[in-house]
Amino acid sequence: MYQFRVVFDIDINPGETLAFGDFRIYNLAKASTVEAGSSIEFRAGYTNQVDTIFKGYVTNTFRERDGASTVQRFLCKSGSPVGDRGSLNSSYSAGASLLDVLKDIAKQWPRQLDIEESQFEGITLTSGYMVDGDIPQELNQLAFAYDFDWLQDRGRLVITRRTAARTTPATEISQFTGMVGIPEVSRGPNGLGVYVIHRLNPYFRINGRIDIKSEFQSFNAGNLFVVELAGDARAAGEYNISSLRHRGDSHGNLWVTEIDGLRANTARPIAGSTLSNGSLAWGARVSQEFRVKLREIGGRLNIDPSWLMAVMGFETGYTFSTRIKNPGSSATGLIQFVSSTARSLGTTTTELSRMTDVQQLDYVEKYFNQYKGRINSLADCYMAVFWPAAIGKPGAYVIATSPSSVYNANAGLDINRDGTITKDEAASRVADSYRRGQQFAK
Repeated sequence: MYQFRVVFDIDINPGETLAFGDFRIYNLAKASTVEAGSSIEFRAGYTNQVDTIFKGYVTNTFRERDGASTVQRFLCKSGSPVGDRGSLNSSYSAGASLLDVLKDIAKQWPRQLDIEESQFEGITLTSGYMVDGDIPQELNQLAFAYDFDWLQDRGRLVITRRTAARTTPATEISQFTGMVGIPEVSRGPNGLGVYVIHRLNPYFRINGRIDIKSEFQSFNAGNLFVVELAGDARAAGEYNISSLRHRGDSHGNLWVTEIDGLRANTARPIAGSTLSNGSLAWGARVSQEFRVKLREIGGRLNIDPSWLMAVMGFETGYTFSTRIKNPGSSATGLIQFVSSTARSLGTTTTELSRMTDVQQLDYVEKYFNQYKGRINSLADCYMAVFWPAAIGKPGAYVIATSPSSVYNANAGLDINRDGTITKDEAASRVADSYRRGQQFAK
């Protein structure tokens, strides 16, 4: 007699915006048919830990053979066949809270929102924004502009910043809780990572945290991001859950949850990195010699050269001219060197203005070298030029308050008109430069 059997493989990764399920049911009666478009909810776990690990609908069905058994295979994705796109027509003014916008989108979709609010505090829209039409498309645009990931998972809209600190309680993982084998440590552009296998637990969630208790670890050096694994390269400690994979076989000995985690605030820029297609933001506005040299500088400083391009583009009015000068001060050139800065670098603003753009890059490198190892974001890159004391500070860090000479000189940066200028508000200008620069990438 043929035995009933279920094999499942569920992948939950915010980078994909949808969770995916692959289910194989052995020896299902012919009368029990499942059509494409059918809703599916799958629950699994061990005693006292059983809950939904996938909720969505069937996209494809297949009938296969495995030896003497017949197999009904279902490929599924999260959401629903009718409502997974959604539509919305709303407008938001410059300075509106990004968190409020995301809450409004979730409410009107409608989806229950799962978000770590502390990761989005103080982030405001840099300009007016209109949502008109397809919700996933609008979320993709916002995610790109404001550096977050989103996902439909088990009927919820999950929004997360993988590498930012979280406040949710951490779930312990150890040999006493169900850890399988030993965790594997890696280092990549998103920071210190860990891969660990645990007995299946449906309560692990994206936006959650884990606390690994292990004296041992292995190391993965099999990627192209090569960096010394030292100091913090221990598996033990707390991590943000980055992605999940649930696997099991009703005839197998072990059902597991595979977890990829990232330690918060350990992301490092990739030396010499560019946009995803290998080009530089604003690259079409400069010569090949300039692009080659800037990539070399980015590698030595460990700063994304596209960040430097965004800063120089903004500071020069997108001309990348060495002669451009601020009419109200001595600021000159690619990063608007002032007289005192030029002297500290062994030159003058007059000499800088007579250089070619490629020659002046030497002084851009000299200037940024003093902050080497401290610049971990586009905002930090701009702060090195605008307000160095804000490097490494959170986005809500206050640069100036009213009334003061600094505030008065930069009042246009107070986007929400609350009498303070924050790091995020100041950096919004160069963030816009980065986005615009992708239209001229090369």
